[in-house]
Amino acid sequence: MGDPVPNFRSGVSVVPDGAIGGAARWADDGYVAWKAPGNMRAQRGTLSFFWRPREPLGVAPFVIFRAGFADHSSWDMAFLRIDWNGHGFDAFVTDANLSRIRVSWTIPQTPAADAWKHIAFAWDETKGVRLFVDGREVACKDQVADLDSGLDQFGLAGRVLSPHQVQSRYHFMRGSDLDEIRVYDRMLAAADIAALADKRDPAPAPLADTAARRTAWLHRYGWDAGAPPRARCPRHHGAQGRVRRRQGFEGVDVEGRRRHIRDDLARRL
Repeated sequence: MGDPVPNFRSGVSVVPDGAIGGAARWADDGYVAWKAPGNMRAQRGTLSFFWRPREPLGVAPFVIFRAGFADHSSWDMAFLRIDWNGHGFDAFVTDANLSRIRVSWTIPQTPAADAWKHIAFAWDETKGVRLFVDGREVACKDQVADLDSGLDQFGLAGRVLSPHQVQSRYHFMRGSDLDEIRVYDRMLAAADIAALADKRDPAPAPLADTAARRTAWLHRYGWDAGAPPRARCPRHHGAQGRVRRRQGFEGVDVEGRRRHIRDDLARRL
């Protein structure tokens, strides 16, 4: 189990008129984040919550929820994000090759500022992604991907949520209200999402698809094209074997050599 106590919190309070009891009121310049290890997996999962705009919605897009990588080359380190896109909702996850598996949906009628909407986003590297609104699947993309990665934090932050900073600044300031934030370690079935939208618990977890997960594991390490060659010992094949020690002689700060990075070690090298 992960840490239930927020890692960062500013400008977020609790109001009594939530979808179920109290709700989190996220100020425009506020943020709250929880540590991802033990709470969220990159390979597969489901994120579910009730969301209220609080202010009238317009055509300007803004971030509703995000999760960040533990280490990455993108400036905002976004692994997962759910947005209001100006006419509905966008959601994506980012694979190991920086490709984003994204779905987008146009809502028939813009929600009222005081209306609660249930949003759920499910992903699985052996299947793809699914977006649900009010218990109904509105968008999906079937795409096998390599999603295995380390995650750092997840939560509410308008501009960036990463190991080096968590903030809502500049043009990324648009708060809202959230309630019943839930994270599952699997892609929930459509019936389970409908139960969450109806304020009920999902059914017990079914047996995992071990064959699909094994296939994903083989692909992750490049072993899905065939078994790796067996190691051959020269001593056992008529030749005299020899063992050599390989030793490193220089250490390089890889982070310091990334594009746009400036630190002391990078300047000295």
